[in-house]
Parts: sequence; C-alpha cells; structure tokens
Amino acid sequence: MKKFLLALTGSFLALSLLWVVGIKYQLGSPTASSRWVYDAYQHKIHAAQEIKSPRVLVVAGSNAMFGIDSGMLENYWQKPVINLAVNAGLGLPYILDVSRRVARPGDTILMPMEYALYLDEGKANSQIIDYVMARDLDYWRSLSRITQLQYAAGLGADRWLHGLRHLADGPVTIGTYGAHHLDARGDQTHTSAADRSAGDIAAVKATKAWDYAHRAATETGGWKLMENYAQWAKSNNICLIAMPTVLLHHAKYDTDAEDLAFYAGLPERMNKLGIEYLGKPKDFMYPESWFFDTDHHLQDWARQKHTAKLIALLQTRSQAACGRP
Repeated sequence: MKKFLLALTGSFLALSLLWVVGIKYQLGSPTASSRWVYDAYQHKIHAAQEIKSPRVLVVAGSNAMFGIDSGMLENYWQKPVINLAVNAGLGLPYILDVSRRVARPGDTILMPMEYALYLDEGKANSQIIDYVMARDLDYWRSLSRITQLQYAAGLGADRWLHGLRHLADGPVTIGTYGAHHLDARGDQTHTSAADRSAGDIAAVKATKAWDYAHRAATETGGWKLMENYAQWAKSNNICLIAMPTVLLHHAKYDTDAEDLAFYAGLPERMNKLGIEYLGKPKDFMYPESWFFDTDHHLQDWARQKHTAKLIALLQTRSQAACGRP
C-alpha cells in the first residue's frame, strides 16, 4: 500500500511538473480561437494611439461594438471617438485593464457595459485564459502568481496540447467577427438585414431572458473593481460616463420583482461607486426585430436609433459635467 501511495504521489508530481513546463513552453503560442479578438483589439488600439488629442473611448463588450455609431458620437462631442469594445466574454478585469493601458489624461470613457460584467467577480473563464496565454503576455506577467496558477489550472487538456503545437497564425478574413468587419473607428460593419443568415435569425429567436438580477443578489460581482476603476479615472483626469447596454426585451424584465429592483437600482448603485450613470436600463431594451445575431447585437439601422437615444441623454448633462463638448 505504501509503495502504491508513493507511486501515485510521484506520478501526480511528475504530471504536474509536465503541465507547468508545457505552459511555460506555450506562452505566446497563438491559437486560432483567439485570433479574431486579437485582430480586433490591434485595430482599435492602433486607431486610438494614432490620435494625439483628447478622445472619447467606448469601453464595453460586443454590445457596443455592434450598438454604438461612433461617427454620430463624434459629431456630438466634436472630438475623435474610438470604439474599444470587443467581447464581454473576456471579463471585466481584462476589459478595464485594456482601457487603462490606452486611456490618457483628458480622455472621456463611455461605458455601456453588459449587465453580466457588473456581476463579474474576476474568475477566469476558458476564453480569457486562451486569449491571455496566447496573445497578451504583458497582462499575464501583471497577474499575481496565484492568479497565474488559476489560469494554468483552468486550461483544458485540448487547449494545452494545442498551444504546444505553435501553429501558423494568419489573420481572420471571413465570418462576422474580426478586424476585417470593423470601420476606422472600431464599429462593427456588415450588420444590415441583408447580411443576416438563417442561423443569425434563428439565434435571436432562440434567446431567453437572463437572470442577472437573481445572480446580483447572491454574487459578489464586480462592484469593487468598478469602484477602483472610478478612483483610477479620477486620479488621472479621465471622465467616466456609464450608460445602459443594449438588450433584447423579454416580458420577465417587466414583471419579475428581482429584475425590476436590479435594473431600477443600477444607476444609483453606480453613482455611489463614483461613476456617473445616465439613463434607465429598461429604456434600452429593444424588440427582437432590432437584433442581428444575438440578444446584444443590433442591426445597423437600429444602432443609429440607439446611439441617437444615448446622445439625447448626454445632452441633458450639466454644462459643468466632465467631458461636455
């Protein structure tokens, strides 16, 4: 029995060592699954860095990539607008970190964050693990040793093996997602009704109401991350303006007590954290016919209507408010 336990322990230690060595070997090894996000971020960050004057940066997940018309915002603000939004699946810590690296004193950050991001406790999922280990070693090095170990533990066996192969890495040139479907400001293109496939239409029809409100009552959420972000922005003379995200309307949001309380209370909760929140979430929930391929992605014509509503809210702000044109 003793020999068996020793052999078992030895095997475990050997496999653990192999796993760690494999991770070190594959750091920076690109994966096809992370390429479109990488291309999108490179496109957007480069566009932002080319501008030397104060800018407006849109920070959120893909709801804003599809739902914001940055040209309309540029006409309102009379300053350059760059849409940094890519994918909410990367998680709140990473999305905020990217914006910290790009933003400069004097910038304004518009935050139409997905509701899922407010609930994000910072636990790494498979998407952010894949992306960071393949594409963003600066962020990897900024993580604590414990967090790096959590990333390593969360790496699936298939992804571990894939990373060891160091495959060729070509840009994404087909499909809905990627830099090939972004305009100069970082907004998604090719989102007209004619661009929708049967699969896109079916995906929107299959959507169901989310349980964000119930989760908010039981999960710690990203509130502390938001509070820290507000303090960082203030100390760096960066204006933060949060606004409602795009979401497909479901009857549940009008009748469920938890939903009613969550959405009604979100603006005040954000204001208490030090982030100005404009608008009411319920006013930015739209019918199915407005959406492209998910319950967060608008068609191009709907994006213009949505952005016009955001601008109308921005126009109600005090002349003394930060970031006013």
